Amino acid sequence: MKIFPALASMEMLIINLITFDRCNHRKHGRGATGMVLAVFSLLFGICAVSFFPDFGDGRQMAGGFVFLIPFYFLYEEKLFRQFITMCMCWAYTYSIYVLSIQIARLIPADDMYLTFLILQTIFFVATLYPFFKWAVPKYLFILQNLERFGGGRTKYFNWNCFLHFLTVMALNIAFSQGNGSILKVLPILLLSATIVLSYAMLYRIISDSLRIYQLEQLSRQDSLTGLANRACLFDDLQVLLQNEESFSILFVDLDRFKEVNDQYGHIVGDQYLKHFAAICSKIFKDSGKTYRFGGDEFVVLCQGMIPQTAVKELQACREWDQGAPCPFNRVSTGYMVCRPPFADAEQLLHQVDQKMYEMKAAARKTHSE
Repeated sequence: MKIFPALASMEMLIINLITFDRCNHRKHGRGATGMVLAVFSLLFGICAVSFFPDFGDGRQMAGGFVFLIPFYFLYEEKLFRQFITMCMCWAYTYSIYVLSIQIARLIPADDMYLTFLILQTIFFVATLYPFFKWAVPKYLFILQNLERFGGGRTKYFNWNCFLHFLTVMALNIAFSQGNGSILKVLPILLLSATIVLSYAMLYRIISDSLRIYQLEQLSRQDSLTGLANRACLFDDLQVLLQNEESFSILFVDLDRFKEVNDQYGHIVGDQYLKHFAAICSKIFKDSGKTYRFGGDEFVVLCQGMIPQTAVKELQACREWDQGAPCPFNRVSTGYMVCRPPFADAEQLLHQVDQKMYEMKAAARKTHSE
């Protein structure tokens, strides 16, 4: 056994274990996890040296995946997720391993393997901080957010991680024999740069996509009440019309809202709207979706029939006094059940709006009598 290559392999293993631990959630405490991995590493080293006299030359590096056995019991992530994370960790340390040994062959020395070990240690010292500070967080960000864009993209990313590791391993096997050459160093450097750039590019694509998604969500949200806005209402209506399923629309108008602004000011008026929006969305949270249509008008969409108990609860607004900015001036509602064939969205909203005003006028007539 060559002691220095073996020490280099153990150095790689320690860094791999630390990186893997940073990328996953432990089931047990740090001490217990570390103890199990230390014992397993010792057994792994003894078996490797016993069965592979040339252990440390890098060709048996894939044997490190046997650590998936303790990882399965020590960490919460699924086994395949652990495998992909190992590919990322191993690709980093294996690239430095292969680069170090090829550069060491270019340097005249009494013991090439000692030079190799020193070079590898220097490269790890120089790159560990940016690796943990920059690369690992971005890798975790990609893993945590890529699934939002569909399982197919996650599959491609997983294959990408696995192929990176296989490519580095193939280069090491291809370059393991013969003297060192700058033509062997350059492919390793280019591959390492390609791996780093691919992760950086994917990180930027995902982060930019998430920002666009967040902006789209904000554009569909009313800034005052936090409810979905008119644009979102029309989008959701189009979906319901395309599905050709029955649904109901409830149009809501706050009575004498102008008096609230005139008597208490627009700040209180805004609080009035926010308070009502919270009550309305709470009442219909299990049966429909609430939107702010504009001003003091709100709309609720429900699949099927609108529960009349919820409508009566909204009209009574019994929870108004809990944090209310001022007294409640009642609310007028109009609703309509929509069945296919449908009119267009604007026409449906116009019809339910008219029903609301008819009910409002009828209520005024009843109060005056």
